[in-house]
Amino acid sequence: GRHWMGKCIGNLLLNKETIMSGMDSSARKVIALAYFHRYGWIALMMGCIYIWPRHMMYILGTGYILFSIWSLFGYIFEWKHIYCSYQNAYRQSMTPHSIRWGNIKKSDAYGIPFFFLFMGVAVLVVAILHG
Repeated sequence: GRHWMGKCIGNLLLNKETIMSGMDSSARKVIALAYFHRYGWIALMMGCIYIWPRHMMYILGTGYILFSIWSLFGYIFEWKHIYCSYQNAYRQSMTPHSIRWGNIKKSDAYGIPFFFLFMGVAVLVVAILHG
Protein backbone atom coordinates (compact mmCIF):
# COMPACT_ATOMS: atom_id res chain seq x y z
CA GLY A 1 0.00 0.00 0.00
CA ARG A 2 2.66 2.49 1.00
CA HIS A 3 4.79 2.05 -2.15
CA TRP A 4 1.69 2.48 -4.33
CA MET A 5 0.76 5.72 -2.56
CA GLY A 6 4.26 7.18 -2.95
CA LYS A 7 4.31 6.24 -6.63
CA CYS A 8 0.89 7.82 -7.14
CA ILE A 9 1.93 11.09 -5.46
CA GLY A 10 5.16 11.12 -7.45
CA ASN A 11 3.25 10.69 -10.71
CA LEU A 12 0.88 13.53 -9.80
CA LEU A 13 3.81 15.85 -9.10
CA LEU A 14 5.58 14.89 -12.33
CA ASN A 15 2.39 15.26 -14.33
CA LYS A 16 1.78 18.67 -12.78
CA GLU A 17 5.18 19.87 -13.96
CA THR A 18 4.92 18.51 -17.51
CA ILE A 19 1.21 18.88 -18.21
CA MET A 20 0.44 22.20 -16.56
CA SER A 21 3.56 24.10 -17.60
CA GLY A 22 2.20 25.15 -21.01
CA MET A 23 -1.38 25.89 -19.92
CA ASP A 24 -3.14 29.16 -19.26
CA SER A 25 -4.35 29.95 -15.75
CA SER A 26 -8.00 29.01 -16.42
CA ALA A 27 -6.94 25.55 -17.61
CA ARG A 28 -4.74 25.15 -14.52
CA LYS A 29 -7.67 26.05 -12.28
CA VAL A 30 -9.95 23.54 -14.02
CA ILE A 31 -7.34 20.79 -13.69
CA ALA A 32 -6.66 21.66 -10.04
CA LEU A 33 -10.41 21.44 -9.33
CA ALA A 34 -10.59 18.16 -11.26
CA TYR A 35 -7.82 16.69 -9.09
CA PHE A 36 -9.60 17.96 -5.96
CA HIS A 37 -12.85 16.39 -7.18
CA ARG A 38 -11.07 13.12 -7.83
CA TYR A 39 -8.75 12.93 -4.79
CA GLY A 40 -8.92 16.03 -2.61
CA TRP A 41 -12.31 15.49 -1.04
CA ILE A 42 -11.14 12.09 0.24
CA ALA A 43 -8.05 13.68 1.82
CA LEU A 44 -10.26 16.40 3.31
CA MET A 45 -12.60 13.81 4.84
CA MET A 46 -9.64 11.84 6.24
CA GLY A 47 -8.27 15.04 7.76
CA CYS A 48 -11.64 15.76 9.37
CA ILE A 49 -11.82 12.21 10.70
CA TYR A 50 -8.31 12.61 12.14
CA ILE A 51 -9.37 15.81 13.92
CA TRP A 52 -12.82 14.55 15.01
CA PRO A 53 -12.58 10.74 15.17
CA ARG A 54 -15.78 10.39 17.23
CA HIS A 55 -17.75 11.85 14.33
CA MET A 56 -16.32 9.56 11.64
CA MET A 57 -19.67 8.19 10.48
CA TYR A 58 -21.23 11.67 10.22
CA ILE A 59 -18.19 12.96 8.31
CA LEU A 60 -18.25 10.02 5.89
CA GLY A 61 -22.00 10.20 5.31
CA THR A 62 -22.01 13.96 4.81
CA GLY A 63 -18.91 13.80 2.59
CA TYR A 64 -20.47 11.12 0.38
CA ILE A 65 -23.69 13.10 0.00
CA LEU A 66 -21.86 16.35 -0.82
CA PHE A 67 -19.64 14.53 -3.33
CA SER A 68 -22.69 12.99 -4.99
CA ILE A 69 -24.47 16.34 -5.30
CA TRP A 70 -21.29 18.02 -6.59
CA SER A 71 -20.75 15.28 -9.18
CA LEU A 72 -24.36 15.17 -10.36
CA PHE A 73 -24.72 18.95 -10.64
CA GLY A 74 -21.34 19.11 -12.35
CA TYR A 75 -22.52 16.71 -15.01
CA ILE A 76 -25.95 18.32 -15.42
CA PHE A 77 -24.53 21.87 -15.62
CA GLU A 78 -21.46 20.71 -17.59
CA TRP A 79 -18.76 22.00 -15.28
CA LYS A 80 -15.40 21.59 -16.99
CA HIS A 81 -13.59 20.24 -13.92
CA ILE A 82 -16.08 17.39 -13.64
CA TYR A 83 -15.42 16.42 -17.25
CA CYS A 84 -11.67 16.50 -16.60
CA SER A 85 -12.17 14.43 -13.45
CA TYR A 86 -13.89 11.75 -15.53
CA GLN A 87 -11.04 11.94 -18.04
CA ASN A 88 -8.62 11.30 -15.17
CA ALA A 89 -10.74 8.37 -14.02
CA TYR A 90 -10.67 6.97 -17.55
CA ARG A 91 -6.85 7.43 -17.57
CA GLN A 92 -7.02 10.04 -20.33
CA SER A 93 -5.23 13.37 -20.56
CA MET A 94 -7.32 16.22 -19.20
CA THR A 95 -8.46 18.64 -21.89
CA PRO A 96 -10.21 21.60 -20.21
CA HIS A 97 -10.53 23.51 -23.51
CA SER A 98 -11.88 20.54 -25.48
CA ILE A 99 -14.96 19.21 -23.72
CA ARG A 100 -17.00 16.38 -25.26
CA TRP A 101 -19.70 15.42 -22.79
CA GLY A 102 -20.85 12.61 -25.07
CA ASN A 103 -17.67 10.70 -24.14
CA ILE A 104 -18.83 10.35 -20.53
CA LYS A 105 -20.77 7.16 -19.94
CA LYS A 106 -24.28 7.88 -18.64
CA SER A 107 -23.89 4.99 -16.20
CA ASP A 108 -20.89 6.81 -14.69
CA ALA A 109 -22.46 10.27 -14.84
CA TYR A 110 -25.56 9.18 -12.94
CA GLY A 111 -24.52 5.88 -11.35
CA ILE A 112 -21.54 7.14 -9.37
CA PRO A 113 -23.36 10.11 -7.79
CA PHE A 114 -26.39 7.96 -6.92
CA PHE A 115 -24.15 5.27 -5.43
CA PHE A 116 -22.45 7.84 -3.19
CA LEU A 117 -25.81 9.42 -2.32
CA PHE A 118 -27.17 6.02 -1.28
CA MET A 119 -24.01 5.22 0.70
CA GLY A 120 -24.06 8.63 2.39
CA VAL A 121 -27.67 8.30 3.47
CA ALA A 122 -27.05 4.72 4.66
CA VAL A 123 -24.00 5.75 6.69
CA LEU A 124 -25.88 8.66 8.26
CA VAL A 125 -28.84 6.42 9.15
CA VAL A 126 -26.47 3.93 10.82
CA ALA A 127 -24.73 6.79 12.65
CA ILE A 128 -28.04 8.20 13.89
CA LEU A 129 -29.40 4.80 14.94
CA HIS A 130 -26.24 3.90 16.86
CA GLY A 131 -25.99 7.38 18.38
